[in-house]
Amino acid sequence: MRAIDAALPDRLVRRARAAISRIGAERLRSSYFTTFWLPSGAEPEHSLEEAVLALWKLAGPRACAGAEWWVGRAHTTRIPVGFHFDQDVKGRTLRHPELSSVFFFNRVRGGQLAVTDQVPGSGPAARLETIVPRRNRYAVFRGDLLHGVLDVRGRTPGRPLPGPKGRLRVTLVVNFWRRRPTDVPTWRESGVYRSLSRRQRSR
Repeated sequence: MRAIDAALPDRLVRRARAAISRIGAERLRSSYFTTFWLPSGAEPEHSLEEAVLALWKLAGPRACAGAEWWVGRAHTTRIPVGFHFDQDVKGRTLRHPELSSVFFFNRVRGGQLAVTDQVPGSGPAARLETIVPRRNRYAVFRGDLLHGVLDVRGRTPGRPLPGPKGRLRVTLVVNFWRRRPTDVPTWRESGVYRSLSRRQRSR
């Protein structure tokens, strides 16, 4: 796993974060399951896709047809996904992205990205690495590795934890694919997060 600090120009980070703020609570509970496709060579529709393209250069995937991206928003007392493999969820065959990656917008209590060395069909993981959320930090790892988000205590998440929700963990998740995953729309095709289009692109 690679971790890159100060990954994006600060101005782009601010504009991308402001765009996420405009989304408000839209699809908050299904944030991790609302994904979009940005094909290779496409022009960005808004500041989040500008960020995806900038991260694409840092990740350096090979023979990439495009990027699947989504906004990850969750409280670390209520992590909505367990440890998992990124894959073509709706496809007929098991496929994984070439690279998976997570860009962090803010610090939170807990919320570490945890990546293991376990691949599909292998035995249990023998190694685990974690990345602590920090503003403008970018983590890149192989797309077939078991990974997840730790809770507010820094542990494997289970049921929602009691007490205050705390600060919202905000990320931009980008997976790079050799072939487009099944039924993943472009942002324009999806019809959601329309407020993202209100942007001023940098010159």
